[in-house]
Amino acid sequence: MIRCKLGGASWKFRACGDEKWYKACVPGTLFLDMMQNGIIENPYYRFNERQFAELAKRDYEYRSVFCVDEKIKKKENQVLVFEGLDTITSIFLNGEKIADTDNMHRTYRFEVGRLLKQGENEIHILFYSPVKYIEEQHKAHPLPEFNTASPHGFSQIRKIHSSFGWDAEPVVPDSGIWRDVYLEAYDQVKLDHIYVRQRHQDKKVWLDAEVYLDQYTQRPSLSICPSKTGALSGKSPSEEYRVHMRLEDPDGILKAEGNVSIADGRGIWNIAVDDPQLWWPNGYGEQTLYKLSAALVQELEEGEAEDRTEIQIGLRKAEVRKEPDRWGESFAFYINDVPVYAKGGCYTPPDKFLTLCRGKRHEDLIRYCAQANFNCIRVWGGAVFPDDEFYDLCDRYGILVWQDLMFACALYHVTDAFVDNISAETRDNVIRLRNHPSLMLWCGSNENEWFHDFEHELEGLTYELRMDNLRQYEVHLKEVVRKYDPDRLYWPSSPSSGGGYKDPNGYEKGDVHCWYVWYLPAKPYTFYRECKARFVSEFGLESFQSIKTLCHYMEPEDMSPNSEVMDFMQRCSDNHCNMGNGKIMSYIFQEVRPPENFREYVYASQYAQAEGIKYGACHFRRMKPRCMGSLYWQIVDCFPGTTWSGIDYEYRWKILHYYAKRFYQNTMISASEHEKMIDLYVVHDGQEGFDAKVQWALRKNDGICIKCDEKEVFVKGDSSELVRTLDFSDSINEESKTECYLEFQITDCKGMTISSDTHLFVKPKHFQFLAPQLSWHVKEEGEEFQIELQTDVYTKCIFLDLEKADAIFSDNCFDLSPGQKKTVCIRKGEMSSVISKEELERELCCQCLNTLGKG
Repeated sequence: MIRCKLGGASWKFRACGDEKWYKACVPGTLFLDMMQNGIIENPYYRFNERQFAELAKRDYEYRSVFCVDEKIKKKENQVLVFEGLDTITSIFLNGEKIADTDNMHRTYRFEVGRLLKQGENEIHILFYSPVKYIEEQHKAHPLPEFNTASPHGFSQIRKIHSSFGWDAEPVVPDSGIWRDVYLEAYDQVKLDHIYVRQRHQDKKVWLDAEVYLDQYTQRPSLSICPSKTGALSGKSPSEEYRVHMRLEDPDGILKAEGNVSIADGRGIWNIAVDDPQLWWPNGYGEQTLYKLSAALVQELEEGEAEDRTEIQIGLRKAEVRKEPDRWGESFAFYINDVPVYAKGGCYTPPDKFLTLCRGKRHEDLIRYCAQANFNCIRVWGGAVFPDDEFYDLCDRYGILVWQDLMFACALYHVTDAFVDNISAETRDNVIRLRNHPSLMLWCGSNENEWFHDFEHELEGLTYELRMDNLRQYEVHLKEVVRKYDPDRLYWPSSPSSGGGYKDPNGYEKGDVHCWYVWYLPAKPYTFYRECKARFVSEFGLESFQSIKTLCHYMEPEDMSPNSEVMDFMQRCSDNHCNMGNGKIMSYIFQEVRPPENFREYVYASQYAQAEGIKYGACHFRRMKPRCMGSLYWQIVDCFPGTTWSGIDYEYRWKILHYYAKRFYQNTMISASEHEKMIDLYVVHDGQEGFDAKVQWALRKNDGICIKCDEKEVFVKGDSSELVRTLDFSDSINEESKTECYLEFQITDCKGMTISSDTHLFVKPKHFQFLAPQLSWHVKEEGEEFQIELQTDVYTKCIFLDLEKADAIFSDNCFDLSPGQKKTVCIRKGEMSSVISKEELERELCCQCLNTLGKG
């Protein structure tokens, strides 16, 4: 088979009706091409984003000339493949229209042999305005809508929903050829795909590798390519071929090989793998990957294989167990029969311009998640199915993927044509992704069962629309997923208790979105203790972007939490009233003294966010095994605005991400307060128990110890246990509680600290912090810098940073007592620029809660 990519720099684009053509990049996006040609400026500087909605009202066209040689023309079949077109298009080849498309989530394949010429060929694509399209669709068949952050009709196009705006995203309704386009040429058949199914038994893994060929006489009904039924007679052409299979272990050693006979376009290779090297999630074991390769060979001929492919697979048993228990019904991930507490966050693309999400941007993001002890990511249904590299990275770093289908917060106009369209979309992506060991489950939608149940009142939301909504996920899409990936759980929606509008956000079974904190009625984050969910797949609090990030998109006069620009960068609204920044202020003032300046407001917002999410995450982990998952909203931003992220648009870690590294670590000690009693819990996700020591000290704000104690404990495997209840009724009164804090930690048998924290008996705004004298010493050791810190008084949430450069600190945003030495490391390879030890010492700076609001 010959594959000829048609991307690159040979493309041009223009607005329809204009004379001038501009250079384009494919794969790419319209707005990126405009930026590269100087048509539009920095998209997020102040109010520049407003230009996109207007630009998107026009139609655009792309064209390119490519050459076809004799080898391609001699092949029996020539297929033009588009892996991603955004979104409403008409495609022309050599002046003849070959197709219209209307779904950016699909892969389109068109048989074009009749139109191809040897030599130069022209491809021409019209991209119609998505803004006008949804306006027209909404006028034709309006639907009731809950989402006040997006325009009418946003759900009536199979395009990334949030491109029209969301409560965490700007309005950037882009277009373009966003994934690869190429020409395939081959004779009778080619390799289509492989589906690997696993059975684990008696320390062996039995693999059934189902091999599928692509042939026109056996074209699947959901494919775009027209059938050539009748073009070939006699036996199926695939029967003249065999597929040679090879399996190599993670060390490159050949474990098995053999030939697969093909009948009716399909064959199965059955093998047993002895002593398998199992794949595990992050924190549970190694992420070992085997290589499975296939070569298509004609039976009676020798020479080069007709087609080749290879995939990486992880040998693991994966299931979501839903079993009756004393709280209702469990919802728990099991890998290799080991319960895995899901720790992580919700993923939205890290850039509005989707082609910028690739390469280093994805590599860094997944690595940052693994460094913060994530073992799970939920891919949100209001965006896109990520590129293959995203899942490859999750495989490599051990991050389980909860995969939403691309439907969110909306109803859809359910017709036969729509069902066919979304079924093809789902088939394409299930087949593409199903071999990844990281992929844990398929979920029908984000919040579409919860939003449209019989408890919600919405004008125009009829019984018939509710039933169409259920059938979409619980009949049509469920059938597609079960057909093409029968071994994984299909979950109807998130949140859900299993479907049918039966208590979709309930605590007895399934998953929950806990938005009573932040969203209406915006309860204090201490409300998380009231949430007794089985699996929390969304909860969150907002904060501002890092100050260095904001400086790139604003002027000095904008540096105020209530400036017009800061209001513009806030997309969260309730009932069409922009309230997000006001809510941030509320959570800040619930926690700390009023900040003195904008830099302090940024720090205070991130502190309040981190404390709130920590409070929830620790509570949810302490509930194990009743609760078996905690995924906060959200991991990263797609623009430099104000959202719920733990990593900002320029990939600077907020306080939340540093906190997550501690509250998601394998073994964690945490405190739960009731009146003047403190319960100390130890949560351990490892399967092996160990001997440890729990130590605590009640101290004054200057660090002087009032009283202390320690206790030998045995930490059981896979446990959450109350290890000590401390009664301070004789030590803490109304006056002393503002100047006393509790310090506690768990150490291993060698005295090494595993996990530690501090606890205040009042909110920080009421605590009598003393002004600290922080000191540090920097050492250079090989490929890292080491910073040793000390303080003379209790110092809370020490946030280290560099004035100009950026770095990832091994620990940050921590508390420190006098007499302690804290060593923080920076790997040189994780710095934004090469700097010397002396430059690092000059740039190093910090903020802490002690000095907040004190001028």
